[in-house]
Amino acid sequence: MSPILYVLIFLSVLLAVEGLQEIVSSRRGRQVAAARKRLRQMAAVLQAPETRDEEGILRTKRVEASLLDRLVQALPFGEKLELALYRAGLSVRPERFVLLSIGLFLGGWFVGIVLFEDLAFAAVCAMAGLVPWIQLSRLKGKRRDRFEAQFPDALDLLIRALRAGHSLSTGLQMVGKELPDPIGTEFGQVAHEIQLGQQVRHALANLTYRVESEDLPFFVTAISIQQETGSNLAEVLQNLSRVIRERFKLYGKVKALTAMGRASANLLACWPLVMVGALYAVNRDYVAPLWEEEGGQFLALISFVMVVIGYVICRRMAMIKV
Repeated sequence: MSPILYVLIFLSVLLAVEGLQEIVSSRRGRQVAAARKRLRQMAAVLQAPETRDEEGILRTKRVEASLLDRLVQALPFGEKLELALYRAGLSVRPERFVLLSIGLFLGGWFVGIVLFEDLAFAAVCAMAGLVPWIQLSRLKGKRRDRFEAQFPDALDLLIRALRAGHSLSTGLQMVGKELPDPIGTEFGQVAHEIQLGQQVRHALANLTYRVESEDLPFFVTAISIQQETGSNLAEVLQNLSRVIRERFKLYGKVKALTAMGRASANLLACWPLVMVGALYAVNRDYVAPLWEEEGGQFLALISFVMVVIGYVICRRMAMIKV
């Protein structure tokens, strides 16, 4: 085989890989754009209680929702669930999320009954219905952390826009276009509400309602004071950006100093399970009384409760608010 043929094969494979990468990236870009559009639609409905208008267009959208959606909204946690889904960055509707949890619960129960023929194992398998809620909590925390990490950069961009002579709404719109989700989505929604005639304080109140952040109330207060007194907003935001960055540095130091405590809590929580698994692999009859005999089940339950309490105490000792 000639060397030219090897070169042609290499080039064809390289072009094929680049083509596949381009297709995947473009599809991922369309998915991100669609998800961001869906989040903005959800943000338009999620309004702070003090800014809601019963005669407004957003209220009409809520009334025209599907029957299942209205049933979920009628539940005690219906509105909180929709807000939690938005804070997690999930574009799934609340009724579909509830149906997914119910489906996993019933599916786990059915699998436990069919495979193990035991109500206790069926109850354990039915806990699969909690998986979506655990994932929801995890994604909500990750999105909040991304927002707080992007917040100083958004403030710097807004400061440059204000010093260049742009208005506040234009600066917020620039942040919405230049920065990714979640900071871009949130600030873009605020700019959109202001352009539609919403008062600045109401748009900012909706922002604090949608986003769970410790630094955001200071930003809202600074803008509210500037709207009433006419102070130098760029200078105030610059000081706020510096304070937030210093807090992040301090938080990083505290997190490094408490890493040993968190690792100890994780190790102490996992070690009993590791030991039971190792003993089960070596000699099953040695640990079988833990789930076969009534006294062993009682001791296993007490041990599990004590491990959970110890884990919570260790995590609380290693948790320092900055």
